[in-house]
Amino acid sequence: MIKLIVGSKGSGKTKKIIDFANSIDAEQNDAVFITDTNRYVYEIKSGVRFVNSADFGVIKNTDSLLGFLGGLIAGNNDLGFIFIDGIARITKKEVSKLKAFFASAEKLVAENEATLVFTISLDESELPKYLLKYEK
Repeated sequence: MIKLIVGSKGSGKTKKIIDFANSIDAEQNDAVFITDTNRYVYEIKSGVRFVNSADFGVIKNTDSLLGFLGGLIAGNNDLGFIFIDGIARITKKEVSKLKAFFASAEKLVAENEATLVFTISLDESELPKYLLKYEK
């Protein structure tokens, strides 16, 4: 399943995704929080794995991010939630150009019974049509 937290810059998306990540019951599901900065490392509770994508130097585009996500899931069968703060920033692509990525990500998590949660910096009225099917 894919969920979106959508809003313009400064609207509180990061706070929402952090609160969501911190609400996960670690006894039922493992969770990973991915962003491209260490700014929020102390805001994420210790039961959630914090990953700064910039530390790995391998996430340079959508294909490498999909490979990274596949590796996370393959390495942990209990991984129920993956939170990605700033998908456009991390992939260095406009949201309108991420349709193939979202289709592949949807298939990946469906096959592995996981949930991906993304923040997207757009007003909800500006969302590309392909994203309208995901829960907000």
